[in-house]
Amino acid sequence: MTEFFVKGIPQSQGSTKAFVKNGKPVITSTNKNLKNWRILVALEAQNHAPEVVFSKAVNMILIFFLPRPKSLPKKIWQHTKRPDLDKLIRAICDSLAGVFYKDDSQIISIQAAKFYEDAKYPVGVKIEVGEAGD
Repeated sequence: MTEFFVKGIPQSQGSTKAFVKNGKPVITSTNKNLKNWRILVALEAQNHAPEVVFSKAVNMILIFFLPRPKSLPKKIWQHTKRPDLDKLIRAICDSLAGVFYKDDSQIISIQAAKFYEDAKYPVGVKIEVGEAGD
């Protein structure tokens, strides 16, 4: 398994909107920060990527650390608000395609959690990824 950390505010894949413009379909994301987040993740991933992308099944562990509101008591560490965990996961899976694996359909196992930032982990995501059987 390869492990690395991406600093920055995790962004969710969000929903997409589709409409027709000049007779052609256009698909857009509702999260305007998603593109920059995916680029940041992909760039950091390239520093840790294998020489050849995985061709077999892939396992992944994702731990998201989100900004802590100043008014929130320190004893609360589990992040139970938006963004949704599944949408955070989708953004990472799509960002790592072509860097660690050919297509995110190769992912057979994902363990994920989201917490508030703390002294050990700033805002960002801890990523562990490897071929199944490693």
